[in-house]
Amino acid sequence: MMIQQMERGYMTASEAVAVFRHGLNDELGVAAAARYDAQAGVDHRTSRIFAATYRIAARLAAGADDLPVALLEEHTPDFSEQDRRAVILMLKSCAPHRVSGKIAHDVLRNLGAPLSDRVVGDAGVQLLLGRAEAQARMALSDHPEVVAGGDPVSALLDDTLVTRIRTAASPPARDVSEITTPFLMTDTRRLTDVVDDTIADIQASGDWNEDVAQRGRVIRGFAWITGNKRLCDYGPGDARLFAATLRKLPTEFRWGTFEKGNMSRPFDEVMAEVEKKGGTRRDDRTVNRDLTTLSRFGRELMKTAWKPRYGKDPVVDFAGFASATPVDNPDDPDRMPWTDAHLRALFSSTIYTGGGGCGRRLKPDPDPVVWHDAAYWVPLLLSYGILSREEACGVECEDFVFDVETPFVAIVENMTKSKDGTRPSGLKRPSRRRMVPLHPELLRLNLRGYIEAVEAAGHVGAFPELYQEGLTNVGGKRFYASAGRYQLDHVDGVLPLPRTSDGKRADLHSLRTTGGSALEASETKQLVVDDIMGHAREGTGPRKYSKAWFMKGGAAILARRLEVMVAALTVVTDHLQPAPVRLLAVSERSRTGSAVGCASRKKA
Repeated sequence: MMIQQMERGYMTASEAVAVFRHGLNDELGVAAAARYDAQAGVDHRTSRIFAATYRIAARLAAGADDLPVALLEEHTPDFSEQDRRAVILMLKSCAPHRVSGKIAHDVLRNLGAPLSDRVVGDAGVQLLLGRAEAQARMALSDHPEVVAGGDPVSALLDDTLVTRIRTAASPPARDVSEITTPFLMTDTRRLTDVVDDTIADIQASGDWNEDVAQRGRVIRGFAWITGNKRLCDYGPGDARLFAATLRKLPTEFRWGTFEKGNMSRPFDEVMAEVEKKGGTRRDDRTVNRDLTTLSRFGRELMKTAWKPRYGKDPVVDFAGFASATPVDNPDDPDRMPWTDAHLRALFSSTIYTGGGGCGRRLKPDPDPVVWHDAAYWVPLLLSYGILSREEACGVECEDFVFDVETPFVAIVENMTKSKDGTRPSGLKRPSRRRMVPLHPELLRLNLRGYIEAVEAAGHVGAFPELYQEGLTNVGGKRFYASAGRYQLDHVDGVLPLPRTSDGKRADLHSLRTTGGSALEASETKQLVVDDIMGHAREGTGPRKYSKAWFMKGGAAILARRLEVMVAALTVVTDHLQPAPVRLLAVSERSRTGSAVGCASRKKA
């Protein structure tokens, strides 16, 4: 008989029911005894806590020590924090999932059922579910139909009576055909109604910094493409439509806003024009970036309006339409660096050798003057500091430190680049916070004299003309519009700039690529290159254990970085002489105008 019991690997239906009833009977007796001993009324709260504890325990492995948060939330959706803590405490201290196996073994033996580990485990689950049902029924012990019989315990063992009570107390079942949304709630607000608040919630969680202009544009672009529907009307097809549309939109496409530009017009009308014109194919990385933005936006909405009616997977799944991670082709880069010859062409323009005033900086002048402003210094900072355009344009006067052994500029958050006027901002990611040594050429050309002159005039930002009140675009965008694009066209006219296989010419950001390429070609360790450029360190060692700044001191590290930069970067301004600091009126600074014979682009 024992051999037969061990060989059969499952319980029969009657055995499973018997085990369940055993748990029900036993627990119901314990609950009733506790109530009678206390001579109190029905404690619905305690019964609910016990029932939830048993149901969670039925889902845990016998030896489990951890409690999955999702499992806890599933069975305690409307519990107070105090009640939820009580469930956690009982699961950890009493651990019913650990003791259920021994009890189940004895029950199975008395039934003559199999005693294999699998069957004992299944029986343990049935016992726990029976105990959970007992506690749920105990909450009905003060119901009039239960009390009327005079024996509440017997009444609660009557499945027919319990079912009738529960059916009468439950609202009528809803016809599935009435459900018109895959979400738990029917939120009739339009998507654009919740964009700002949802972005603020994501920022509060620490996921996004203050610079959310691009992300906001992506989300509103999704609303425009999908018709800005009610939140409850969205579904899987909308994520597919957005991804497919992104892949059709060329890089030349400009979104605009709901008040002006393409997004102010009907989507179908705009797409008809796009398909007719064609253009440069959008890079897979750009598509993936926008889908990542919407994935995070969707996850935030899953807490409320987009909480799924069934399951835990997102209804609007943007990530599912992302392309495989693009693999760079070293023989076909997506951005070309500048050559030394192109850099010399840039720094040989009349901006550096002497030209006219506002609007005529790139044209010869009978009384040539070198003016100091962003048009003069930003390209130099990009070349000799390997900064990004936004970093160079948004630096403040106090970020430059000259009276030390190795002068440097601190790339940090500041109020010049603040997005809300109350908190400093301006770092793309934490790794971009760094100290960059000032190349000797920057000092030779009198950067210090310029910074001191601007600071003496009462300005905080090193390039105040880029952040004047009333400007539509500020910082790097303002610089490109008023000076950068004309400087690029000038160089391109003198010596055609390098271009990628799809025709994209080297631009201002390519100057950072140039510096990074120079460091790559040197003997410098990758960790030092990453620290100079503000790239995140990779690997446990560099991230966790490389703390030379604190061991050797900042002065030694800055000296080492400067040594590396001087050795790697070609001096392309040795033909220039330091010019006395001359400042145009702020409203006239960095407005170069185009070079002779150049028709500038509006976008790089």
